[in-house]
Parts: sequence; C-alpha cells; structure tokens
Amino acid sequence: MKIISTGRLRIANNLFTYAIIIASIFSGCAKKDPESVSKATLKSNEATQKLLSVDLMSGNPILPVATADPDIIYANGKYYIYPTATGPNASQFHAYSSTDLLNWTDEGIVLDLVNVSWAHTDGWAPSVVARNGNYYFYYTAAKKIGVAVSSSPTGPFVDKGSALATGDGTDPIDPMVFVDTDGQAYMYWGNTTINIQQLNNDMISLTGTRGHNKPSNYFEAPYIIKRNSIYYLMYSINDFSSDDYHVEYATSSNPMGPWTTKGRITSPLGAIKGPGHNAVLRKPGCSDEYFFVYHRRTSTNIHERQVAIDRMFFDGAGNIMPINITVSGVTQSLGSAPCLIPNPIPNGQYAIRSKVNTVSGVGLYLDIAGCAVGNADVRTWTRTTCNGQKWNLTYLNNGFYKIISELPNHKSLDLDACAIERGANVQVWDVFPNDCQQWRIESVGGGWYRIMAKAGNNVLDIVNGDPAPGADVRSWTWNGADPQLWKFENP
Repeated sequence: MKIISTGRLRIANNLFTYAIIIASIFSGCAKKDPESVSKATLKSNEATQKLLSVDLMSGNPILPVATADPDIIYANGKYYIYPTATGPNASQFHAYSSTDLLNWTDEGIVLDLVNVSWAHTDGWAPSVVARNGNYYFYYTAAKKIGVAVSSSPTGPFVDKGSALATGDGTDPIDPMVFVDTDGQAYMYWGNTTINIQQLNNDMISLTGTRGHNKPSNYFEAPYIIKRNSIYYLMYSINDFSSDDYHVEYATSSNPMGPWTTKGRITSPLGAIKGPGHNAVLRKPGCSDEYFFVYHRRTSTNIHERQVAIDRMFFDGAGNIMPINITVSGVTQSLGSAPCLIPNPIPNGQYAIRSKVNTVSGVGLYLDIAGCAVGNADVRTWTRTTCNGQKWNLTYLNNGFYKIISELPNHKSLDLDACAIERGANVQVWDVFPNDCQQWRIESVGGGWYRIMAKAGNNVLDIVNGDPAPGADVRSWTWNGADPQLWKFENP
C-alpha cells in the first residue's frame, strides 16, 4: 500500500490527528502482540494514518499500521523500516520503503513464520544487516533468535532452518546485529539479561565467548552505534506497557563492554507515551547526521503502538542529546541529498531578511514589534536602524544556535511554550537554556536558510506569506516556500 502525501485532504487529516494529540498534551514479552489490536482498530488507524506527511515533513507516526520495534537501513537508494510482525499470531514481517522519508510503501510480507520450521508465532523486533552481497534478517520467534537470508532488502527471506540462538536469561529476545569498523560482527539480545556474542563471517552462526556486561538499569531492546571510537549502547527501560517506557544509553571503548551509564534519551510528552525500542541510521555519506526511529503510542490500548522518526544529535562532548519528540517528524531527505552543515553561519551579529518582499519590492526583516525591550512579539518589518532588527548568533556546539536580540535587555528568540504543534507563536523572551530558545540553521541553497526550532522541529514562517510589514512570525511545517526562507545580512 503506497502512502501518498498530496492535497488538502492529507493536510486536513494530519491536522485532525495532531489536534487530538495536542488536545491531550495540554488539558517481559507477551507484550509484543499486535494481534491484541482489533481488526476494527487497525482499519480505523489505517484510515486516519494513511496520509501522513505534511508539506515537506514526514509527520509522525510514519507507518499506516499499528506496529512496533522498528529497525531501519538504507540500501539501493531507499530507506527501509522493518517493524515487529503483524498478521495471525504476529507471524508476518513486512518491510516499508521510502526514497525521501516522506512517502512509505508497504513492500509486503518479507518473512512469514508459516515457512519457518522451528517457530510459527510471536515474531518480534527484527534487525537487518547488509553484508556478503546479501541481507541478513535477525528476528525473535517463540522467544528464540532466528536469522533468514535474502539477496534483496525486500526479501523473500529464507530462514537458515534452525534457531540461531536462545541465549541466557529468561527472555532472550530483541536481536540487534552490529558490524564494527574492523569487520567483526556482534549480536546483542535479551530482556533483563543482555547477551553479546560475535558472529562468524557467514553471519548465520555465532562464535567466541558470550558476554553479559550491561548497564545496571538495562531492560531490553539493545541497539549500538560507533562514533569517534566510542561505542554507544542504547536500550529501553521499564515494561513496554509503562507510560514511561523510554530509551537510555551507555558508552564503552569496547563493543562488549563494560559500560558507563550516561542517561536518558527519550521521555513521554503529553499524550505521547512510551517512546522506546529504537534504531538509529546515520545518513549515507554524512559523518554526523542521524535519524532516530522508535515506537510510541497515543492510545490507552498499550498494544496500539506507532512507528515514528525524529533527528538525533550529539553535544560537543560527544553525549547523545535527548530526542525532541515531534508530531512533524523530519524534513524530506533523499539519500543522495547533500549533507547538512551543522553551523553554516559564523557567530556574530546579523539582520535576518525574509525572501518575501513588500508589494513594492522592499525587503522585510525579522523584527521585534515596536523595538520593545521587554518580552515581545516577533514580526516582519522594513529595514530600520532599531536594534530590534539586530540579532546575535552563537553556535552552541550541538547543532543549534542561540539567537539573542541586541536591544538593551537582550531577549532570546523564543518558541512560545516549546510547542510542538505548527502555528505556535515566535517571540522574544527572557533568556533560558531550554529547547524553546535553541534554533538550527540549515542551508537550502542560493544563500537562503531555514531556521528550525529545537522543540517541534518546525521552521520560522511568515503567516500566510503576508508581504505587508507587521506580519506575524510563527513556527510551521517545512514546505520550502519563500515565507520560510531567510538570509543573514550585515546589521
């Protein structure tokens, strides 16, 4: 089923879904059983989630069915997401593909447990790795770990004929396979007890001593990446049914540990509960551009989970920054698109000009209404000598900038209430270190930039593209139009 992102119906559909979420925001393993979601519920979800992307952003959730435990890879010019199985007794694994992170196509059943000799039920939490000219599909079935192989990322995957591993501990589930830079592959799996073991070059058999080093609060869903010679082990905390099911991480200089606990990555946000069981993809060809895929829920039905995607960033010390949970998701990203430069504008003072001009062709600038020195609204205005049009940019060494007014009280550009919905007001406010006042600046070519809020991932936008001086500035989903394009000029 192709998920199409065109037309007003799509936008209306999303706004309705977001309105429900926003209204709520403000006013062990039998767990992994999508079959407990009724057919009526699934049909209802499909009707409301079919048209997900808004403007040039993915929207969240991104898949049209209630499912969980996603893995993500990039291959052959496409992104692929592999979630927990659906169908009878959670037996049918699907793959979903996209060229741009906006439109997702159901590639159909890539592995059906009816064709697996040693297990036919409880297909959970796959992990897919490309190697040796093949794709290896690791998965849980009947609380054992299996592996199936295909020459294509969309299968069909053929099981090796027996379980790859059972593992130590009472719940040997949630496999994740990591290939180190020296070519050695490792498998991580297990609930409560973590199992870590090397794979042979054939990728379908294990070798060496099994390790069990884990952070003290490890629960399940291990996922590992390597960055600057440091191994980052991410894992989920609490039972999946908990509203505070979430992801934490630890680091090590060795892929088998021991691990130093670092802290929390995800947290529930209003009606969005249980953001956990994640995977991470570094954009191909980019050194430090990461996508974080995970599941969450807005329903009181704990089995009705949704797959979502947001950006992941590191601070200057190499720590993973907490993920900003969004309803807008991520911007369109073709795998071949140029890598984003994290700090494209040097620190300094600027006038910030809109690509929208007045009807007579006069430039419009980001302006503090009436040159107010206190907390005030932000709007557009023609060029003046007022310091309300002078903005001091400081890069925070974490992918984001602080943008401070030159007016006497030096207020910060601020997203009202850190709101994640589009349409939130942009203002200047007392300076705080929170996400409401951190902004990402990304080049879109021709000397123009989008300015994105850390909270919500939406961009600075002139309401209705109004060319009249005094038009309000708000946050909105990225669409690439002139009201969202800005240039940094000498003040």
